[in-house]
Amino acid sequence: MRGVGLVGVIGSCLLLVGCSGGASTATAGSTPSAAGNAPAVSAAPATAAPSSQTPTAVPTPESGPFALDLNVANGAKGVPVDTLITVTPKFGKVDQVQVSTTASGKSTNPKIGGAVNDQGAWTADSRLDPSASYTVTAKGTGADGSTRTEKATFTTAAVSRANEVFPTLTPVQGGPFGVAQPVVLQFDQPVTNKAEFERNLHVTSVPAQEGSWGWIDDKTVHFRPKDYWQPGTEISLDANLNGVNAGEGRYGQESRKLKLKIGRKQIGRVDISGKTVSWQTGDQAPKTYPMSAGKEGFTTRSGTKVVMEKAENIQMESETTGIARDSAEGYSLKVAYALRVTSSGEFIHSAPWNEGKFGKVNASHGCVGMSTEQMYALFENAQIGDPVVFTGSDRPTEFGNGWSEWDLSWDQWQQKSALR
Repeated sequence: MRGVGLVGVIGSCLLLVGCSGGASTATAGSTPSAAGNAPAVSAAPATAAPSSQTPTAVPTPESGPFALDLNVANGAKGVPVDTLITVTPKFGKVDQVQVSTTASGKSTNPKIGGAVNDQGAWTADSRLDPSASYTVTAKGTGADGSTRTEKATFTTAAVSRANEVFPTLTPVQGGPFGVAQPVVLQFDQPVTNKAEFERNLHVTSVPAQEGSWGWIDDKTVHFRPKDYWQPGTEISLDANLNGVNAGEGRYGQESRKLKLKIGRKQIGRVDISGKTVSWQTGDQAPKTYPMSAGKEGFTTRSGTKVVMEKAENIQMESETTGIARDSAEGYSLKVAYALRVTSSGEFIHSAPWNEGKFGKVNASHGCVGMSTEQMYALFENAQIGDPVVFTGSDRPTEFGNGWSEWDLSWDQWQQKSALR
């Protein structure tokens, strides 16, 4: 038996609720090689043999005793959790491999599947849990017709809670979502081994569309397509992160899957200097509404933003955006309908207290305010994931302030991938 440890990888964003612009200030996982050492073949003679003799080559052995080699020894202790179990046949084939575990919270039924690769070796499709016992039972048939069963029981190394990396997925599931909706993964610990992590993240779409992962920071990675998703697209995420090495002694805990459905194509546009909001569905004429955006010192940011959240009857507090409630700019307001577009606290929302300023003067702390009636109509139509293009100010949206990837060109976004 030979012990081989494969290294894979794993790989939040504080959402502020206050209405504020602030003071203007895919892929494949690593798999072990299953090829063994090729039998030696004799070299040709250095000089020509006498004409009466015919040189003969030593034939390559095509048969031998059938064996199944497991890459984890029976009785092994402290096996790294990033190990991918492999079973390699000699002079035969692998028929079946069953893996069971007593990992905490896991069933003792087989939890790890796998497949036979091009070299004939069976390779597991996921890694291991910490401080767990595993039993591998492998069955195969030799070229000579003989059968064999190999069994190994082993335990894995411990990983402290401080070194476990758990993912949070956004959106949670379902839809329909807007055409700019990214797939968002956030982690509770930093990921430094980003490239290997990406190899264990797989996004597929129907119809197929080109896309790329991009890192926002050490704890956040997004996937977006080259162009907006086609309406009706079905998206699947397979984040095979359990046991993957995140770097610096940390390991992924928990693999996750996600399915999303893209809805109708809608694009919002906010003209900050023109003080209007428009929303266009498909090829229909856009609906335009008067609004009031951020006043001097609280300029609303320009850039392509995305609706991140739809909220009703929320309380907006100035303290959440760094404005003292008892200051001249402080506030505490109940808002009936709101669409979040940045993590720092910019919303498009109903603002009846500014009714006389819509379409005339920008008077907010950075949000876009509208009448309650018109905001309700917009709120009912909007989808999480709808892109909203803000123009008319000299204040850009900071990268990572919300789902800001659409502010980058496709080439710029691809550079955010750790695999570039």
